[in-house]
Amino acid sequence: MNYQFLFVLIFFGSVSLGQDSKLWPPRGNSRPLVAASQSLWWNKNDPEARKLKARALDFAGRYAEAEKAAHDALLVAPQDPEVQRILGRSLLHQGKLPQAKTALERAGQLGDPLSRSLATMLRPDRMSVGDLDSKISRALVQIQDDQGRGIGSGCWVSREGMVLTAAHVVAGRKKILIRNAVGKVFSVKSICPGDFSADAVLLKTEAKDQDFLVLASREPEIDQPVAISGFPLSIDLPLTSRGKVRAKAKEGILFTTVPLMPGQSGSPVLGPQGQIVGIASRGSLALLGGGAPSRSEAVSTTALIRLWDEAPKPGAFADVRLLSRWTGKNTFFDPAVSSAEQTVLQQDYAESEEAVSAVIEKHPDDAGLLLRRAMTRLAQRNFSGAESDVRLAILKEPRNPEPHRFLCGILLGTNRPEEAVQEIEKAYQLDPEDTDTAEGLGELLLSSAQYEKALAPAEDAVRLNSQSSRGWSILSAARLATGHLTEAREAAETATRKAPEDPRAWIQLAASLNASHDYATALSAAEQATHLAPGDSRAWLNLATAYAGLDRFDEALPHTEHATQLEPKNRAGWNLLAALYRELGRPSDANAASVQVKALDASSGGR
Repeated sequence: MNYQFLFVLIFFGSVSLGQDSKLWPPRGNSRPLVAASQSLWWNKNDPEARKLKARALDFAGRYAEAEKAAHDALLVAPQDPEVQRILGRSLLHQGKLPQAKTALERAGQLGDPLSRSLATMLRPDRMSVGDLDSKISRALVQIQDDQGRGIGSGCWVSREGMVLTAAHVVAGRKKILIRNAVGKVFSVKSICPGDFSADAVLLKTEAKDQDFLVLASREPEIDQPVAISGFPLSIDLPLTSRGKVRAKAKEGILFTTVPLMPGQSGSPVLGPQGQIVGIASRGSLALLGGGAPSRSEAVSTTALIRLWDEAPKPGAFADVRLLSRWTGKNTFFDPAVSSAEQTVLQQDYAESEEAVSAVIEKHPDDAGLLLRRAMTRLAQRNFSGAESDVRLAILKEPRNPEPHRFLCGILLGTNRPEEAVQEIEKAYQLDPEDTDTAEGLGELLLSSAQYEKALAPAEDAVRLNSQSSRGWSILSAARLATGHLTEAREAAETATRKAPEDPRAWIQLAASLNASHDYATALSAAEQATHLAPGDSRAWLNLATAYAGLDRFDEALPHTEHATQLEPKNRAGWNLLAALYRELGRPSDANAASVQVKALDASSGGR
């Protein structure tokens, strides 16, 4: 979704950026925190005051405290999606990606479409935060607009302050700012677009003595590991996404399996030795259901070398204000092309749709533009318009699996699960070696009670990516649903080993242990799940089930009640609650819980 030299890699030590400098300091200040603390002092149970303090702590860079404050806010406002989003951001800054994903997913379930989209794109199995080699970290930059908002990423490519980024990141702007690793901000003075053929530009600033990265001398080989480091969602620490080269570079585009998030456009694509082999340009679109496919496009090494060769020529650099006049040079230089990415970052949905529509009139056969307009329409809950765009994209590119994946998400969002399964099956037929599509198909088949059919794609998913805890969790669920209890437990245990911080792996392990009546071990797994994901009702329900299995009904009850508070439409929670009330001699409460079950059955047609 994002539109995002002949040298050996050399890192030059910087005079101004010492090894001991604190890299990527938070940009927040203490004033909002003081105001929030005062507000909370007056009313400790005010949800808005607790939320305000959590947000202020996060922007002040006190991420662990922000996490605790968000949990405190959830105690009095468990159904507030904004608190869940704040929690997700604070967890993301701490590198706790599985928990961040869970928090954002919960925010999405509570009605926050932005968080739902971000959770889909967040890939804990292929992403990490803040664990870069310090030399690479010092060479990265964040691209900002005239108001200091993050609009993309890039890197220094010369000691004298020259930056390489994607053209679409800066398209149409009259002022661009560059923030370096120690928080200093520089204005862009001039820009080199090369021959306008690639989604890449060179930006010149007045910065001096910057650590920088160097281009590779040739294109990377297929299956070569690559990584993309940048600043999605305006976070303060660099996030690194990993994958490999998917196909040989073609027409200036390098194809990879690296997942991207909004804001990573313009990030350097780094080879195993840290050399630049591309610039992040465009990634797969977020889906309404399942995980975002791990694939992206980058400006190829050859295209970047061509741009680099243009830079020394007379007149190669122009005043940055000329950017707004270059809209017709190439779609990369048209700000409307990247508007979908900015939609996610700034939520200007209506304006984005209008801009993309104008570009589609000029490029009616561009399926990618149709998909991006579909995304802006989804953000405005215009499902029919989005579906029309995606179906037209399928007609334009019938062999492209991406529109089918996107259509699957729309169909899920409009409660058409059978059609959704058909579309993701088509995507899998077109792209059978894609682990993300296999995982998504397995999940959808499970949710539609096609348990036997779910086994095959789940097994394919772990074959294609044995490191994916999500894949192992899906396989565990499929095995559990088909009565293979021992195998389900083994798959869930593998998931927890692959990603011990992934709460869903522990949730699935607890479920398989409960099904095997190993309640004591299930209790331990469920406690770990509630620790990692205190806002996930499934974790608490598994914990309650384990206590009930051990005949510890008094201890099971509050956890069951908490699970139903977190997810009032969970039929299993109300059923367990009714049973516990009966065991504890509270018939009126048991009857009330049973009424809730019947009401849920009636609203879902008895399913």
